[in-house]
Amino acid sequence: MDANQQELTKMMLQATLLANLALLKEQMPALYEVFKDYSPTDTGVAIDALGNANLFNNNEFVYQDSPREFACKQLTQFLDDPLYFKYELNHQEDKDILFEHAALLKSIYNVRASETDNKINNPAEEKRLDFVCFLGGGLGYQIEELLKKKDVLNVFLFEPSKDTFYALLHCIELRPLFNKCVANGGHFSIRVAGSEDGVINEISKFLFEHGHFNISQILFFKHYDSPLIEKTIARIKDVGHRWSAGWGFFEDEIIGLSHTISNLKAGFPVIKKAELFKNKLENSPVFIAANGPSLDSAIDFLKANQSNVIIVSCGTALKALLVNGIKPDIHIEMERVAFLLDWVEVVERTENIDTKLEELNIIALNTVYDGVLNRFKSAHLLSKINDCGGRFIRALDAKNQFVYPEHSNPTVSNTALAVVISLGFKKVYLTGTDFGFVSKDHHHSKHSIYFDKDFKHKETVEKGIQDGMIVKGNFRDEVQTTPIFDSSKGNIELLLQDNLDVKVFNTTDGAFIRYTEPMRIEDIGALEVIADKQNEISSLLKKGASLEQLSTGNVELKIKKIKNTTKYALEQLLSYTSVYFKTREELADVFSIQNKSLLTLRNGNDDDRVVYWLIQGSFRYFQAYIMTSSYYYHDLDKRVEFMNACVEAFNEHIKGIYLEFIQNYNKPAKV
Repeated sequence: MDANQQELTKMMLQATLLANLALLKEQMPALYEVFKDYSPTDTGVAIDALGNANLFNNNEFVYQDSPREFACKQLTQFLDDPLYFKYELNHQEDKDILFEHAALLKSIYNVRASETDNKINNPAEEKRLDFVCFLGGGLGYQIEELLKKKDVLNVFLFEPSKDTFYALLHCIELRPLFNKCVANGGHFSIRVAGSEDGVINEISKFLFEHGHFNISQILFFKHYDSPLIEKTIARIKDVGHRWSAGWGFFEDEIIGLSHTISNLKAGFPVIKKAELFKNKLENSPVFIAANGPSLDSAIDFLKANQSNVIIVSCGTALKALLVNGIKPDIHIEMERVAFLLDWVEVVERTENIDTKLEELNIIALNTVYDGVLNRFKSAHLLSKINDCGGRFIRALDAKNQFVYPEHSNPTVSNTALAVVISLGFKKVYLTGTDFGFVSKDHHHSKHSIYFDKDFKHKETVEKGIQDGMIVKGNFRDEVQTTPIFDSSKGNIELLLQDNLDVKVFNTTDGAFIRYTEPMRIEDIGALEVIADKQNEISSLLKKGASLEQLSTGNVELKIKKIKNTTKYALEQLLSYTSVYFKTREELADVFSIQNKSLLTLRNGNDDDRVVYWLIQGSFRYFQAYIMTSSYYYHDLDKRVEFMNACVEAFNEHIKGIYLEFIQNYNKPAKV
């Protein structure tokens, strides 16, 4: 290459950089601020002997041949055999199905299994690729080439190196790629540097904003090897299941709202913000006792220190504690179903337990059946904010006096920690919160209901722990866990991340929990007696909760508004899918419109948000599962027939559940 050609190439590289910076300034201002005056440290773009723009690092060019030719070869390999993530859903046995949504989802699976080979061939052969994640950008030619060859709706680019991304800004013009995605109704997003968890969160944010049906098939294009990219792929395999966890269903939310209304009418007060009352016990040690296998090794300590610590029992751990003569100061429940009462009352059917439920305090999520709460000495509610019932309380709370902690589910351990932090305690010890197990034979405390000879659900529990995962252990290299335990642990970590002023010790031989300090139970030093503990706890619960603004009259006025808003919202949402779809792509585009309508509710007033939480989960689950199942159909005519049948069935399902809501919102739960 002569000097003139080289100079021209440099000018073109500079012009491309300026064009890309202009795009970043318009569309991604945070990235623009990083790169507007950026100076690379060890990697940059340079012109090689063949006249190609190339990455230069450690005194050598990264690409031995033409970078674009390398990208084209890599693209061919990707299209032939792409790495991808697909959404999967486990189904119950027919005899165990209690809800209409579960029956319909399984019927979708049954039809798919009968009409196809139940396999996805090559997802890259689809006419349009709805979501592609590029792991490593390099100079970006592979992105440009893929968007030339295929229709791509949504692109997420993760480049671990700032230097490399700055080089990319010189080599491909991003605006045409950005515009192509946007023109099709999609999105083009970029993340540079950071951690593997940052990538997970970025994808999670995308799915939330643009529709979880995009989880049906996410393609990953790995451009080069790097420690962070390998960590990211490993992290996706480990926790990608969290992208589709805990959305809830319309039927579930009706139960939760019904129980919330019953609980408010029964006069159970709601926990207030910690700044509105004084917790004289805030520095006393609180032991959260869940029902994991490590509870067994903590029994002797808890029994010996009942006067020195505040014991908070979680769900089925209650029996394990009481049978050992340990009376918790506060009991926690969070399950919304009415048959929870049978699980709670087991303590009164167990020999050698003298303590009665009427002697105990309970704090439960607002969704818990009032028949459970009525059995206890005193009952208080914690608002579950990612729930229709919790949002209903928030809509009544004009003075903004109640606390609404995030991350209070999916297990009772999450609720317990949210309660303890909400009450203002600052020193917490975790016992039995294993979120995993060393042996599948010891998955819960040996003293709990799970190991009773007459326990009815043993087969279901044992089946649930078969889908094992391996995670880092607290006191050992690794332990086994399950997706639900792992999701629960993840939410514990998120709650602690938001409350770094709370000191938390993890005494379990279970999963490692970030933001906690591992401490063996036998290493806890001598503890002082808590003076007048029971009266102080009673005083705390009385001061820390209120029924102000939650009168029956206010409840009835609010539910009337919610019913009207729900009717209007569902009419609008179902109108989008009350048409015939000729392609999968058409259906995906309409699902995107539905998702935007749902987000409009979420971003609306308090009443709109109640309705959002009432209905959003069913739309997310069915959108994701219908879209996923459509990929199994290689015969496009049969695919279209299947899709339309599924959408029609879902529309009718929602109409039926809406009628159930109107008729049963103030009646006892059906299960």
